[in-house]
Amino acid sequence: MFLLSTDTLRGYGLNRIFRFAKEAGYDGLEVALDSRLYDTQNADYLNELRQEYQLPIRVVRTFENASVQRSTVAFELAKKVGAQTVVLEPPRLFDYHYKRWMRSEVPALRKKYGLHIALKNVASEFTWMILPGRSMNNITDLQDFKEVCLDVSNLYAKKIDLMRAYETLKPFMKHVHLSNVYRTQEHSMVDEGIMPVESFLTKLNRESYGSDVSLLVRPKAMEAGDDDKVMRNLKRAKSYYEKYMKS
Repeated sequence: MFLLSTDTLRGYGLNRIFRFAKEAGYDGLEVALDSRLYDTQNADYLNELRQEYQLPIRVVRTFENASVQRSTVAFELAKKVGAQTVVLEPPRLFDYHYKRWMRSEVPALRKKYGLHIALKNVASEFTWMILPGRSMNNITDLQDFKEVCLDVSNLYAKKIDLMRAYETLKPFMKHVHLSNVYRTQEHSMVDEGIMPVESFLTKLNRESYGSDVSLLVRPKAMEAGDDDKVMRNLKRAKSYYEKYMKS
């Protein structure tokens, strides 16, 4: 399924985002939890929206700077709204407790909740200018976690080739965040930029990739604030995806 991440239209209310997704023909939603937006954490409200618009919530993405407690909130919410996958970001470098929990407890939690719990690659960031800001954020760590969300744009900053990353991670891929990199701006529109998105989608289609893909683009790149342009860009991205994934 081709999903719309709520982060793509950050700044709009969830009702508007669901409406955009429905009118643009998306297959469902990925809800990105935000500690400042209580509606993203309200299972009853989310269920009202998915019933009103007849769109499933397939994926829940945890808060930024998540913790054991916040991740558990995401798992509980995912079950209540019928999601299939929860996406986690790598722990902060010195958050040893969260890191140990992710490595030791997540395998059992996948069985307990009946969910895919996928670790996402994030962009490079540094602590004290020299140390990586996060642990568990390289290809080997992603493999070891067993379930992966591959963010196409985030490979760019680390100078990782998309097609090579896919070949390495494809046995573990449970979700994809789709975008491109245009004039060094990550999470740009999928159909313009330097990442080989066309080849990537063609490969996914040829190899019968069976999990979901979410459009995760910066609101500015979507021209958020102008509803007509947003709708045009949503349809443009969906048409591009379908050109290679449904041929």
